[in-house]
Amino acid sequence: MKPFNSTRILWKPIIALIAIFAALAACTGSNSVIPSPSVNDVATVVAATMETMQAQAAPTSIPPTPLPFATALPTASPLPLMPVPRAATRLTFVHDATSGSITEKIHPGQVLNYVLNAAQGQPLNAILTSTNGDATMTIITAIGTPLLIAGQNLNAPLNTTEDYYISVNGGASTENFSLSINTPARIQFASDATNATLSGKTTGGFTIAPAGGADVSYVLFANEGQQINLNLNGVGKDGALAMYGFSDGQPYLRDVTEQTTFSMKLPSSQDYIIQVVPRAGMVINYTLVVTVQ
Repeated sequence: MKPFNSTRILWKPIIALIAIFAALAACTGSNSVIPSPSVNDVATVVAATMETMQAQAAPTSIPPTPLPFATALPTASPLPLMPVPRAATRLTFVHDATSGSITEKIHPGQVLNYVLNAAQGQPLNAILTSTNGDATMTIITAIGTPLLIAGQNLNAPLNTTEDYYISVNGGASTENFSLSINTPARIQFASDATNATLSGKTTGGFTIAPAGGADVSYVLFANEGQQINLNLNGVGKDGALAMYGFSDGQPYLRDVTEQTTFSMKLPSSQDYIIQVVPRAGMVINYTLVVTVQ
């Protein structure tokens, strides 16, 4: 590579300027007087040329390209409050029950309202089925905050202890519907304890629609890697255990195995639903010991 020669570049515009003056003199004839470039003119051109060269030689300052930044995703706007029904049929579980269902007839455009009291931390599982499959339900809190709008299934933890209103909306024609609700009871260990003993009876249903031989459900939060041990006593072959994850919906023990004892290392941190399942139609007394270490 040849070395850079700034002197050669500097004199090029000066020679060009002299050539321009000479050409003008030739074109205007001998009668016109074209002034020769003065020393000041040449100095001006030289100064301008030097400024241009210095600007080209200086490194260009390029601002860094801004990196993409994380933008918080917009949170969903809270749904507006809905009117709370002025009249609703109270659903109250019979003693020891955690689940119940009602079956009624509903006409097109008709709305039937129910209200159920449930506790903070309880999961609420509500399922609506109908003959034509087009009846829907809306579930709101005591102040009108919607949990479900025109749906048929809700499975959600409850944040407060209060009344919850369930409105069943009729479909296109008169039909029968069945509303099933399950609210597992929260297991609380005593301070520094690793186990709890629960006693109950497999009664079920609501006071307006009692049912015998129903599943009884409990809910317990445990961490990944902990060991859970379940022991169901006093049922003989008339009852069995079942367990599934509330968040992942994964069944870890099915009642068809007819097991009354169960132990496993938990795969994730979540609520676990533990069920005492009686043999069909049977009302049995039981004692359930739950240990988590």
